[in-house]
Order: sequence, then C-alpha cells, then structure tokens
Amino acid sequence: GINAEYMGLLFKKIDMAGWGEYITGMIQNKQLPDGTWLQNVVQEGAILAQDGTILASTPGFTLNEYDYDIQVDEATKKKVHVNEKTIISEVVLNGKSTSSEAGIRINNFKYMLANYDTGKKLAYLSKLRGGACAMATKTVIVYAAYTSTLKMSDGREQNAGLCNEVVEKVCATLLASGCQTFITEHYIKLSHKLSLIHI
Repeated sequence: GINAEYMGLLFKKIDMAGWGEYITGMIQNKQLPDGTWLQNVVQEGAILAQDGTILASTPGFTLNEYDYDIQVDEATKKKVHVNEKTIISEVVLNGKSTSSEAGIRINNFKYMLANYDTGKKLAYLSKLRGGACAMATKTVIVYAAYTSTLKMSDGREQNAGLCNEVVEKVCATLLASGCQTFITEHYIKLSHKLSLIHI
C-alpha cells in the first residue's frame, strides 16, 4: 500500500502542480499486492474543499453553475438553477439528496443517492451505466466516478467496488499523513491563485 509517512513528507517537498498530479493519480490508479498499478480505475476524480471548490482534479472535471430545464409534465418544462458545488457539498456533508430541483448533478452527469454512511460521511451515488463515491474528511471531500462501459488497464470494466475503495483509501491516507492541514494552508488560503489544478 501507500506509505503515509512518506506521502506526508512528499507533500511538503513537491510543488503544488506536482501535488495535484500525485493525489489525482492515487484516485485514478490502484496499487496491487505485487507493487504494480492497475490504471484507469475510475473515469474521473477530484479533491474538493468542503464548499465544493476544486483543489485538484483529473482532466475535464468541473463543477459548474447553470440553468437547467426540468420536465414538469408532458407539456411543461421549468428552468431551475443548478450549482454543482453546492450540490456535492450538501450530498456528502448532510446525506441528503439535494435541495436542487434538478436533483444531483456533478460535472453535468445526473446521479441518484443510492446509500449514505452517516458515520463516515460517505455517499454512494448511481447514474446510468455507472456511479460515484464521495467521502468527507474534516477539511476536504474526495470524489471519484466510474462508468461501466470504460475499461481498466487489465481489460475489466470500471466498477463500484474499486471506485469506493480508492476514495476510502485516499481519505485514510490523507488522515494518516496529516496532509489535510497542508491542503488547508496551501490551497484554500491561496484559492485565488490555485482555483483549479489539472494534471
């Protein structure tokens, strides 16, 4: 597995862009017992501040604000405002579906809340041909999503089990290494300079 002490030292030494690359690599890949890495475990992933601000993400992941048409009945549509940062924060921190009339939307994908672990602040989400997992620590939210039609490096389909596993492992590593303090000090306080880091 990943050595938490080493990771804590690494976080203090590498530059900020390097940190984004390292941590999102942890989300997308899983280390196997023989030391090799299973790649493309999830479709996308991110580490967020608890208000939904993106601290590090895989390429193409965004949380947006927009107006969205929902179907009221066969003849009527209603335009509602969507704030994806607020949505993911509500779902993970409070275990509620969301106050948004458009439901759970993350990176413009529609999700349903499948299950929620109150003790862990861990949300399991489902979508058409896939799903997502998001877990809160004291300072951040770790998020990853999978699509069952996408293949991992060993040819198997992406799946819920591995998606959930990498999210919980990243959270555990952040807690064990004390990296949450580093994240808070170097990212949230400097968010005007580091609003988005892509690898």
